[in-house]
Amino acid sequence: MPSESVSQSHLTELLVIGRRVVLRSRLALGDSEPGGPTLTDTLGEVMSVTDEEVVVDTRNGPVTVARASIMLAKRVPPPPPRRAPRAHPNAISIDELEELAVDGMPPLESAHIGDWLLRAADGYTGRANSALPLGDPGVPGVAAVEQVVAWYAERDQPALVHLPHGTGADPTASPLGTLLAKQDWRFFLRTLVMTKVASDDEPAQGDAKTADVRIEVSDDPTDDWWHTASPRALDHRDTLGRMLERVRSAAYLTAYLDGRPAGHGRLVFTDGWSGIFDIHTDPAVRGRGIARALMRRAERTAIDRRIPLQYLQVAADNESAVGLYRSLGWQVHHEYHYATPEV
Repeated sequence: MPSESVSQSHLTELLVIGRRVVLRSRLALGDSEPGGPTLTDTLGEVMSVTDEEVVVDTRNGPVTVARASIMLAKRVPPPPPRRAPRAHPNAISIDELEELAVDGMPPLESAHIGDWLLRAADGYTGRANSALPLGDPGVPGVAAVEQVVAWYAERDQPALVHLPHGTGADPTASPLGTLLAKQDWRFFLRTLVMTKVASDDEPAQGDAKTADVRIEVSDDPTDDWWHTASPRALDHRDTLGRMLERVRSAAYLTAYLDGRPAGHGRLVFTDGWSGIFDIHTDPAVRGRGIARALMRRAERTAIDRRIPLQYLQVAADNESAVGLYRSLGWQVHHEYHYATPEV
């Protein structure tokens, strides 16, 4: 241990803002107990440096160290990244997962009938324009359904009910499903809700063709992100744009092939989960691994943010997408159907 302070030239070279260091310094008079230690160590990232003092961001907050008191100074490597806990997706119930998925396609207008959520967004997407009947409506089922129909009629929209259920279950078997079936409602668009724990395992050899795909991630939708949107999304760009402004935390993924935007997707972060939405590839370049690359990057982004639990929603008859997701380790958590009155 040197008996004198470290040279100022050495400190000038070492103390770079953002660098992680450990500084051993003399305690000031009055800061140490009689017979106690006279030196202290400060570990963290350098926040600021002047001729008189250094401010270090430690795990307990900023600490100011007088340069003249520093006896030893060393650069320290960054700590290894912490691995997020690998909770199991099946630990969440159908109702809980459906509730948090609302953030992925937030409505522009909403109301409640007891615990039931009514959603409207100018008719764009079933998820944002349907009643989500979770819990108790607070009134008899027939009266609740009448209120649903009336609410959507006031908005010149057909009533639409989003009916979650277990995998392979009959949507008309639940009490509400039975009631709607008796009223001749039509059930359609079986949808799979799939989940996965994001993994940082090396991609399989089958991912080799994704090497030509470059993915950029942004906090907001860029012009290139919009350029690769589906025709339906572009037809409702104003509505979708207003919906995206309501998303609390998201990441937007844009895929490039040969330097040109070729596909996109987005991640929505809610209550420890990341939902994947809007995976879309330019039809002219499908089969080039773009969707797979987007899914891999969505997984990596979730890991980087320490939010490894993921979900997505996909039409059951979209066989190519379902096959891709299964090949990447996704499993069905539950399903849902929509129901609407027969015209």
